[in-house]
Amino acid sequence: MDRVITHSLLQHPLPYALVLLDQAGDWLDGNAPAQRLLESSIWADLREPIEQAKHQLHVNADRAVRWQLDSEGASFDCLMTALTDDLGSVCGFSLSLDSRVEDPRDLDRRRAIDEVAAEELWDWKLDERMVRFPSPWHAAFGVGPESQEISIGDYFSRIHDDDRQAVQHAVAQYLRGRCKELRAEYRLRHADGRWRWVLARGHAQTWTPEGRVRRILGTHIDISGYKELEAQLRDREVLLGEAERLGDTGAWAWDPNSQSLWCSEGLYRITGLQHGHRLRDPELLFQLLSGDSREAFRKAFISLRVGGKPFNIEVDMPGADGAPRRLVARGEVIRDGNGHIERLIGVMHDITSRLAREESERIRNEMLDRVAQVGHIGGWEYNIWTNELRWTEENYRIHGIPVGKPVGIDSTKHMYLGHSREIFEAAVARMLNGERELDTIEVQFVTPDEERIWLRITGRLERRDGKPFRITGLTRDITAEREAGERIEQLAHYDTLTGLPNRFQFRELAATAVAAARRSGSALALMFLDLDRFKHVNDTLGHEAGDQLLLDVAGRIRAAVRSGDVVARQSGDEFLVLLRELKRVEDAGRVAQKIIDAVNQPVLLGDTGVSVGASIGIAVLNDNTPTLEQLMRAADTAMYAAKEGGRNSYAFYSDAFFEQIQRKATLEQELRQALTRNEFYLAYQPTIDLADGRVRGIETLLRWIGPSGDPRSPAEFIPIAEDCGEIIPIGRWVLEQACRQARKWDQEGIPFERIAVNVSAIQLRDSEFGAMVIDTCQKVGWAPERLELELTESALMRDSEVLRRTFALLETHGVSLSVDDFGTGFSNLHYLHRFPVRHLKIDRSFVFHLFEDPAIERISEAIVGLAHALRLRVVAEGVETDAARKRLREIGCDEAQGYLFSRPLGAREFEAWVRTRKAG
Repeated sequence: MDRVITHSLLQHPLPYALVLLDQAGDWLDGNAPAQRLLESSIWADLREPIEQAKHQLHVNADRAVRWQLDSEGASFDCLMTALTDDLGSVCGFSLSLDSRVEDPRDLDRRRAIDEVAAEELWDWKLDERMVRFPSPWHAAFGVGPESQEISIGDYFSRIHDDDRQAVQHAVAQYLRGRCKELRAEYRLRHADGRWRWVLARGHAQTWTPEGRVRRILGTHIDISGYKELEAQLRDREVLLGEAERLGDTGAWAWDPNSQSLWCSEGLYRITGLQHGHRLRDPELLFQLLSGDSREAFRKAFISLRVGGKPFNIEVDMPGADGAPRRLVARGEVIRDGNGHIERLIGVMHDITSRLAREESERIRNEMLDRVAQVGHIGGWEYNIWTNELRWTEENYRIHGIPVGKPVGIDSTKHMYLGHSREIFEAAVARMLNGERELDTIEVQFVTPDEERIWLRITGRLERRDGKPFRITGLTRDITAEREAGERIEQLAHYDTLTGLPNRFQFRELAATAVAAARRSGSALALMFLDLDRFKHVNDTLGHEAGDQLLLDVAGRIRAAVRSGDVVARQSGDEFLVLLRELKRVEDAGRVAQKIIDAVNQPVLLGDTGVSVGASIGIAVLNDNTPTLEQLMRAADTAMYAAKEGGRNSYAFYSDAFFEQIQRKATLEQELRQALTRNEFYLAYQPTIDLADGRVRGIETLLRWIGPSGDPRSPAEFIPIAEDCGEIIPIGRWVLEQACRQARKWDQEGIPFERIAVNVSAIQLRDSEFGAMVIDTCQKVGWAPERLELELTESALMRDSEVLRRTFALLETHGVSLSVDDFGTGFSNLHYLHRFPVRHLKIDRSFVFHLFEDPAIERISEAIVGLAHALRLRVVAEGVETDAARKRLREIGCDEAQGYLFSRPLGAREFEAWVRTRKAG
């Protein structure tokens, strides 16, 4: 065999080790896998079997010798054949070693590889411009066996016109050394005129002394069948896409080996994602689903991947329009010949439309069947679009109304009593808002004969075009069972001694409250209360006295909390208290102390007065105690901590609370030193006259950079400053600095009318506040008439003698008041003419929604009209767009401030803003 051809075979990307041996059986050459074997002890283990095989092949050169070799912990299938010269004499041997062979048929496949590779080899000698092809290709080129070569020009002339330039480019790139392999796919015209697709691959074997390629050896494979299959697959893919579109179906496949996910066009369409958004990771597919569906699909997928368990489940996914979609998800596995999982496949079928049709039909049939079969049940139908309400005859009789009398949704709700009316209205609202598809309520009403009737009303919402369209339902008289149920409910859910909810009822109420608190983000606390010294009373005075004590204590606890809170008897002398919608979590401590004080009061049991205490553990709902069970355990643990701390006290179990208290304490400590450390500075924001664009006023805003260099939010530190009293010295500093800065700007010719300073309600309670303001103006040389104090409505509502004297003094010296955030507080107009108010400031929330809500616009117009009627000027806050500025001016607003004009600026920045504005 030609040495160059032999070398090319060794460069072929074979999946096993191939070694060439000389006549003596010694190593001549080997491919890359064989080179690695040569460096190991495996080669030494091959010497003896090679010697034995060599003798057999000298006897019969046409046979192949095969044996199994175990070496270095691996098993190899060895195959050795003889290489002969033109006279048929053995000139060497080929040896292949494959550690992957399991099927005996691989013997024939491996033996054929050399023959196939040799038959596909072509040999291009560039200097001679001739290409030599093996015999199987002679007929394709129309040449006889005696002429095994054709010119390179003739060969290129046989390449399709659309492919020739690309092939020539590939050859040029390879000869220039810009790619490691000559590779090209193209159409080649055979001698019979047919076009066949071929794949040509080649590598340089010899070079000239100058480094120019002289000879290229490669393979020439007919891939026409593959190309035809490729075209068929494209056509099938188009058909599959159309079928998926018509069936609202999408497919996916997961390859465990490559860890890759394939998704069909239909799946992209169902999920609403653009095709460019590649779903390469199954987790991305999970995330498209909603809530519980996401976890259900993930578990099903994992079960399929790990154990091959098929699944067929229904899942929910938000559609592109935000509406929920219902899908059927199926998944199966494809296994290889050995039963191993080779691939996971599945489909997702959108059944939303089908379910909607089925549900609508089911509801209608159910109503007709039930009304027809069950006696004394009324039916009704409410058309949301036309506001029409229709009743069956039985429904009229239940309500005691003459059959046929016109009824409407408004007249119906007025039949029900107090709380029942609220329940009815809330249920209708939930339906109309689309919050509930099915709802059942129980309401009470009084018939014209003064009979109190309990009804169970069930309604189901129907949609049309995705919008609420109609509610149909049933009405049933449940008076008898309701009364019986209430008696059973009392026994099952309430403590017979105290009348308080028992622990079972408490769990139901508390679970609902916890869920509501987590949705709304409101604060919620649970108390676990244990009476101190109760056992002594019970043991010395008897169980009857003990019961009387528990009854008295239960009433005291109930009286110490709000009506919306829940008090329950856990067992024995233990009570549970659930505090809902707390303004601050520390309020729970104050309530606990209130309960302790109430319980501590003496109780007269017969002729004996006794006193007991209470140890209370408090747990606050947070991320560390997110469930009712964890909350109760935490409160119980905290109760024991209270007992260990000396009894008759309370203890918190809340990491979040302690972190909050620690941060508040830290801020309070830093606040007390912030003035001496010069950590405060002032920012200024102009108030612009909407009529002429002049700067009318400048609002002063307090800013704080903490010791660590990070800015602190005024919304966080101002309330703390008010609580700890630091607001008094801080407010005095702000007033003085603002007046000094205003005087400086006035002397420098910066035009403005007034400087505004925000004042806390805490400052107004100081009887010396008014005098301090006047003294400060005199001290820095600023006219009080050009000072404006900004107050909130709530600050003005605390009418007191101190407040009246303060405002009288300020009015005497010309200091004006501005009411900040007008319309968001109590909005009591009483103070507008009692105090020296000159400006009303429309809150930024009104400005923000000015164009979104007509009601907001009307309220803003009303505020302007009211202010002007009282000869007050109106300032709009939070103006950020020119459209808002124009509309505010149209409704009569006098002044405005906001980012449209300027954000809050430091003193130097504000001066630069003024100069720039003048220059403009």
